[in-house]
Amino acid sequence: MKGFKWQVAVLAFVLTLTIAVGVTYLRQRQLIDEPLFKRLSELEPVKSVELRQESDSLTVYVALDYVEDFSAVYRELHEEIGRLLGQGRYSLVIQDERDKALEAAFFAVHLALYEGEQRGNFTEMAEFVSAVFQGMGIDEYRLVVDEENIFLQIRQGNAHLFTIIKRERGGKEVELP
Repeated sequence: MKGFKWQVAVLAFVLTLTIAVGVTYLRQRQLIDEPLFKRLSELEPVKSVELRQESDSLTVYVALDYVEDFSAVYRELHEEIGRLLGQGRYSLVIQDERDKALEAAFFAVHLALYEGEQRGNFTEMAEFVSAVFQGMGIDEYRLVVDEENIFLQIRQGNAHLFTIIKRERGGKEVELP
């Protein structure tokens, strides 16, 4: 080991590591990020898409224009992202154009939404939300419940708010005695 130059070995290691990281980054960008960005940007209500690598998963930020059926658009986004990335390997964050009035409207009904999620009293939840929004003079809203989520979308003037509440039960059937 007399002629061993450890400086050269360290330099070779650092260069090899740098090249490996660079190739991995380029592969990720060309095979996954660019096709995903392109496909999501082509969808009509999508205003912008941002991809961020956060810890061990990719977070996809999607800004949406107001849509007639937010739940359908949300499912379509999940299908497209899942097809390209694989299910469970990402998180989706929806960005809207909310204002203080819409935040106040959501705050006025959020307890009923979470109670509906926990108790399953969706009819009562919908009646309460309708009464509150009528009293506040909300232009338009839509409340949708599916097997996995509760979707609320509100529009007032040029502002709109989208929110999703995950259902803990996930729409599982309850066995009766």
